[in-house]
Amino acid sequence: MSEDIQDYYVDGNFITRERFKQTFLKNSFTRFIAYFIKIVFLKLVILINRLVKRQNKKFKYSVSFCCIFKNEARYFDEWIQYHLVTGVEHFYLYNNNSDDNYLEILQPYIEKGIVDLINWPFDHSQMLAYEDCYKKHKEDTNWLAFIDVDEFVCPLAIDNIQLWLESYENYPGVAIYWKQFGSNGKLKHDDNKLVIEQYTQCWPKPSVFTKMFCNMNFPISEFSNPHLISSKMFGLRIPPVNQFKNFTSFGINLRLPFQSTTIQINHYWGKAYDCFVESKINRSDVYHKNDIKMGQARKRLLRSHESMCTIQDYSIQRFLLYTKLRNNLN
Repeated sequence: MSEDIQDYYVDGNFITRERFKQTFLKNSFTRFIAYFIKIVFLKLVILINRLVKRQNKKFKYSVSFCCIFKNEARYFDEWIQYHLVTGVEHFYLYNNNSDDNYLEILQPYIEKGIVDLINWPFDHSQMLAYEDCYKKHKEDTNWLAFIDVDEFVCPLAIDNIQLWLESYENYPGVAIYWKQFGSNGKLKHDDNKLVIEQYTQCWPKPSVFTKMFCNMNFPISEFSNPHLISSKMFGLRIPPVNQFKNFTSFGINLRLPFQSTTIQINHYWGKAYDCFVESKINRSDVYHKNDIKMGQARKRLLRSHESMCTIQDYSIQRFLLYTKLRNNLN
């Protein structure tokens, strides 16, 4: 991202902060022409694959998460329990040099076979951790999602992620958009309350940034971008579809007027101000190599991020009771 692009803006159905660079060969008109030509070809490839594909593999798990983390112990219990309530079965968690009490929190889940804990001491190696997980566990789980601890997958139309994914079985990957949540004006996070209970203030539209659910019936092409991971079909690189079953390509996020949102990722980016300082400024980054530069950029970005939080979204709180019951909270 350019240093001078620090403000968010509304672009159709989405919110972004990176304006597409217009050139003679890459203006909006030529991009859309190229996009529609490409998706006709991609839909043909998908159709041919459906006609000739072999029977799908048998997997141990339906939906699993891969996550690399550093010092996230205070949030883990809620994050795991919430996603167990919503249909996730297994978690591959990569510890990146944490020095908090993460093992104490995760040990019960490890003993129950819900969590595989992998020590991953390599700095700024998020994509390498993802690739390692894929290579070792691609035969174990039907869907492998690459998700962070500040991200909660929130189904809207139904209440189970597994059921939601059933209609995407013929696609190699599904990209789900972020819904960005703010601080609710809180200076300090309350550890006696859940994240999904404390933070309800959010952007009015989803961000163009996504996170991925990858179908392990198809090989992944490469690991270079945590927000968009392509797969292979007949040796061809196939981009993911979004939740509206429209391919994401050329920076285009297509949503037709009759298509309604059925799922979102609640991204609790900063939480209360003390959490923001701890996790976004003072903590080293598992992806970006220049921690100081990224911390400064995030501090400048906070004001515009907060200014976009103009509505309240309580949709995830329909899972609040059962997340609390699993957490043994009153």
